[in-house]
Amino acid sequence: MDSTSKKTNEEILSQTIAFLRFPLIAGVVLIHSTVNDVVIKGVQLIPPDGHWFYDTISYLFSDIFAAVAVPLFFFISGFLFFYKTEAFTKEVYAKKLKRRVHTLLIPYIFWNLAVALLLFLSEIFFSGLMSGVHKALHDYTFQDWLWTFWDRKHIDGVGDGNLPICYQFWFLRDLMVVMLFSPLVYWVVKKLKQYVLIVLGIFWVADFWFTLPGFSIAALFFFSFGAYFSIHGINFAVKVQSYWRQTGVLYLLLSLTVLSLREYEWCSYLLQINILTGMFFAVSVTAHFIGKGAWRVNKFLSESSFFIYAYHGMFLALVIKAVCSALHPQSDAMLLLVYFLSPAIIILAGLGAYYVLKKYLPRVTAFITGGR
Repeated sequence: MDSTSKKTNEEILSQTIAFLRFPLIAGVVLIHSTVNDVVIKGVQLIPPDGHWFYDTISYLFSDIFAAVAVPLFFFISGFLFFYKTEAFTKEVYAKKLKRRVHTLLIPYIFWNLAVALLLFLSEIFFSGLMSGVHKALHDYTFQDWLWTFWDRKHIDGVGDGNLPICYQFWFLRDLMVVMLFSPLVYWVVKKLKQYVLIVLGIFWVADFWFTLPGFSIAALFFFSFGAYFSIHGINFAVKVQSYWRQTGVLYLLLSLTVLSLREYEWCSYLLQINILTGMFFAVSVTAHFIGKGAWRVNKFLSESSFFIYAYHGMFLALVIKAVCSALHPQSDAMLLLVYFLSPAIIILAGLGAYYVLKKYLPRVTAFITGGR
């Protein structure tokens, strides 16, 4: 009996998804850990130029390796939403949405409120660490408070994207929107199969889409991509697990190419293709070693992932600003120290906080993490 026969295909699938949660969340934290644009009281603390080595390493980890995380989460969400769904009736649709109220909507509202409160308190007690570029919360109108749950940029026009006040929750916002349209996704994917994915994939690679908060092409494409495997009864983990070496080599070569050519505008298309390759590599290598029994799921790390994702944004910004204020990093070495140290602090602190909450306040923990 070979080692792969020790686990069923269903076990490989479920354990691959569970195993990936924590490293993907660590990737999300790393995406938000760059220190190029640290602003305190309207002053940019780090000079924007002259740090080639730091820029190269941070781009490799945040913009290339970690960029796989969010698309793969959309993919997994699409797969799980339709998993073992024989017919997508009105009753099934209503049942699924009702469940997502507890797993997505309630945590979405709670954490946005929590970040708003934390920002409000920070404006009062830690004003020296605030950027000073956003409209102060104590000046918000009723409409401002409504917009802060959906698109904070609509309030003051400041920011790089159309994000809620708990900025990393744009993922949940867009995920909930695409779930509302899940009957259409189900019908199109079931009827048009891979052809609709090709069209959506071209739109995503070319970044050809309208700008409307909540309706991102990334959410639609990758949610539909994952839905395709589920609707057509394909175990995606088992399907790709034997290709981990090939996808690994291709991913490494493409990553180095993107890193070398990142200054060219057209390289953004290559980066998108590399993200797809990275997704296949992450799934295939995980499924391979899970199937072999060499890798095992750490239940605590997997369960803590949503909490770390939810809490990290605001605290990470404060930690980066505090570390930068203390160390005044100017060299590449010091910038890299801040870049890797800050997310490590946040992740370790998050694991500790989750452990305490889970042990002493299990019901509260389940409420704020959607029962995960």
